[in-house]
Amino acid sequence: MKKFHITNLNLFKSMKTKSALNNILKFSLGIGLLIPFFKNEPAKAFLTACADSGTVADLSGEANPCFLTPETLKVTFYEVGFCTSDPLATGTFVNTSCEKSWENSSGFESDIGLKKFETMDGKTFRVPNGSFTHSYAIMSNVWKLKAKYELTHSGGTTYYTNSTNGLVTTSESDYGEWTDDIENMEGQEGTNLCYDFSATSGGATVKAVLADSNLISATNTSTCQSATRLIGTVQLSSPVVMDDSVKGYRLNWKITNMGIGLNDNGNGDNLPVDWRGGPFFSEFTLIK
Repeated sequence: MKKFHITNLNLFKSMKTKSALNNILKFSLGIGLLIPFFKNEPAKAFLTACADSGTVADLSGEANPCFLTPETLKVTFYEVGFCTSDPLATGTFVNTSCEKSWENSSGFESDIGLKKFETMDGKTFRVPNGSFTHSYAIMSNVWKLKAKYELTHSGGTTYYTNSTNGLVTTSESDYGEWTDDIENMEGQEGTNLCYDFSATSGGATVKAVLADSNLISATNTSTCQSATRLIGTVQLSSPVVMDDSVKGYRLNWKITNMGIGLNDNGNGDNLPVDWRGGPFFSEFTLIK
């Protein structure tokens, strides 16, 4: 399967002053961030890819859910930054150790599924020199996804997202964006609560909480269902060291085989029944 990564984004020419470095940060959206958010799905399955589209007759041999690359993954971001410690250590967002790198109070919708670079409209900030162990992002908990997947049974049947609900459709005329309103997250934290998420992958811990527009964390089913924000943090594999030598970033969005999940119907025919929101992340390289 072709990998849809945005690569070789050498975004900046030489920047030697702190004022010039300010411009770097408008490209920092999602830096280092890995956010597996699922409705009622454990984190252990979040990186299990589906077989290539059009190669299997059913989902009997696939993980449930298995994940694939969406055509569209639209996420509205409000704020991104770096922290010197975990801002979700207490289960609620505490930003006293954090520095904003970008914000847009009205939100900026980015279609990660376009698999190309776009400028993020908003206000940028110069991150002070220092060593940052975590990154965070504040975003809407409503994501828009579009994807399709073909099975070989019955001469070939394609399953599409539709704009009505998260169920699959086999009618190409109904192929549309599915809006996933995330109101229940389940990970490795073992609490089975709707509002928090935790998972460890590759030695890094990823956390998330549902919150309202004032960034007050949800505490029960009612506040999960009324949440409007999702706050995610990740412990970076190695600290980001910001100093005057930093001239820019190379930023790669990655959603291949992970941006959207497909569920088996649980019946004997093992055919798709509905979709699941999947993770995305981005990698970056400091240019010095």
